[in-house]
Amino acid sequence: MTAAHVLNSQQSGGGADAAAQDLCRLASGAACSLRPTAAMQLRVVCGRAWVTLGGGMHGWREEGGDLTLQPGQSLRVAAGQHAVVEPLGREPLRYQWRRTG
Repeated sequence: MTAAHVLNSQQSGGGADAAAQDLCRLASGAACSLRPTAAMQLRVVCGRAWVTLGGGMHGWREEGGDLTLQPGQSLRVAAGQHAVVEPLGREPLRYQWRRTG
């Protein structure tokens, strides 16, 4: 891991501009720490993601743990839940991080 970022995201909007704004890139060897204040969806666009999902303010939950996501797959991250995202392999990861309705 070479970098970590904390995002407290509550993105709004819709349409093409919003889709372009929520596209994130993470280089190989980097990591991103996500702690949303509202329910969010992590969707892999390109590359593979290794996600470690925690419970929330009260620790780990049964649905937490490590998982991998392939392009096109998504994961809901609840408000207050902690997710650490890393590219799996040598290619960078491109993903969308959107608020769920």
